[in-house]
Amino acid sequence: MEMQWIRENMETEQMIAAKPTQVSVEAEVALPGGLREEARVYYADASAAVNGGELTGNRVTADGRVTFHVLYAQGDLAHVDALEASADFSQALPLKEENTQMAALRLQPRAEVQHVSAKAFNGRLLLRAILNLTAEAALPRTVSFIRDAAEAPEAQKAMQTIRLQRTVGEGENQILLREEFPLNDALQIKNTLYATAHAQVEDILGGADGRATVTGTITLDACHTSALPGRPLVATRHTIPFEQAVSLSGALGDALAAKSTVRDVAVLSQEGEDGGRLMRAEVQLFTELTAVEDAEMTVLRDVFTVAGDAVETRVQRVVFRSGTIHETAAESGKTVMSLPEGSPRVKTALLGFVRPIIVQAERQRGRLAVEGILDAAVLYQTDDSDVPVAVQQEEPFRAVFSIESAPEDALSLTAGQVEVNAVTGDRVEFKYILHLSVEGVRKDAADVIVDAAMTEPTEAHRGIMLYYVQPGEDVWDIAKRYRVPLEELRQLNPTLGDTVAVGTPVIAYKR
Repeated sequence: MEMQWIRENMETEQMIAAKPTQVSVEAEVALPGGLREEARVYYADASAAVNGGELTGNRVTADGRVTFHVLYAQGDLAHVDALEASADFSQALPLKEENTQMAALRLQPRAEVQHVSAKAFNGRLLLRAILNLTAEAALPRTVSFIRDAAEAPEAQKAMQTIRLQRTVGEGENQILLREEFPLNDALQIKNTLYATAHAQVEDILGGADGRATVTGTITLDACHTSALPGRPLVATRHTIPFEQAVSLSGALGDALAAKSTVRDVAVLSQEGEDGGRLMRAEVQLFTELTAVEDAEMTVLRDVFTVAGDAVETRVQRVVFRSGTIHETAAESGKTVMSLPEGSPRVKTALLGFVRPIIVQAERQRGRLAVEGILDAAVLYQTDDSDVPVAVQQEEPFRAVFSIESAPEDALSLTAGQVEVNAVTGDRVEFKYILHLSVEGVRKDAADVIVDAAMTEPTEAHRGIMLYYVQPGEDVWDIAKRYRVPLEELRQLNPTLGDTVAVGTPVIAYKR
């Protein structure tokens, strides 16, 4: 007897990830003043953007740029100014597992700033940022397998349903947003120094032309110099709505996921036409869009014959992506910092900055408890001097987010809308909003038949037999062992279910 096999190709994706790698990026820039003028750094910040990545063998190479922003004073230490510098980086990241393919369907390197330092030395600023680099790649994979067998009276078939997900479209776009904001006259703002921004995606609309529109809001926090007595530095907050069209190289699929990141912010203030102060902002917004398709396949799990030639199959275990997680959540936080012993006492808290670093995350009942370290900095004014004082130190934090997550998911945490106030002369309170992003894939596996052949059958015992179920066996395994129709086995043992306890007696009748 020759059985007719129906073959098919399964298009899947193998998800691989690189080992998290730390890299130090340094830059050096000359200060505008003289070499003999005293210079003091009040605060240094940095943002990192990955411009590209390449998968070669068992490693990913990530290329990008770090942009530094520094608040400093030179000569007159009461006069705070701002300086911007940048440095490129290229870093190889080893993969967590072996890679036998060359092409990546989707490569996503990520860079997260964990620490920034700046030092004034001989008329120059020495800048250093510690980055945590990660990367994920989706490798296309085609598996040729036997989907079904043509109907044959001697054949017994077991089918299975495989539900998988694959990328069918992706795109990215970068735009420059320009906005003007009137500044409150009561703040007596003289100059705008520096700003940070956070983008939040709110909606994704797919179109029939292969394009999707991503909408959301950018929250911008700016710091300025001021003519207010006793308050040389002030902060303002602004929002910018955005609508960004992204073209997809492929189909819209069944679901869309988008991530928008602020890559750079430039701000300045000037006199408006009405005589008031006006702040102009330029925000470079980068958006990535992915379209996925859900597929369901009913395929052959196992087959045997009850008469004639036997079937010998070769089975392969296939791991595939079954789902994608892209979730965001926000929670407010509060931390009280005690100033180091010997620090000048606080009269007025001017500016506060917070950078969260995740140490561990605990998942429980649909919630995610995140613990870590806040790299917190405060600039404040004292009673006896108009020169600001800067204090930076690490503080522990804990936040609980209502969000689903798995241990293998990538977590990203940022802080925005930071407010700082003096509690006592030696303590300040930070209030902030923590923004958590969770990205990951869900994987499943199935055994599929990749080859089958007819062979000479082993002589089977005939008659009525009593068999005791062994560990790991079910009703199908017993029917296959004795090459009897599954339906007949159930008729002889009407109390049997799909799963059978070890040691259960089963009657089999082989004609």
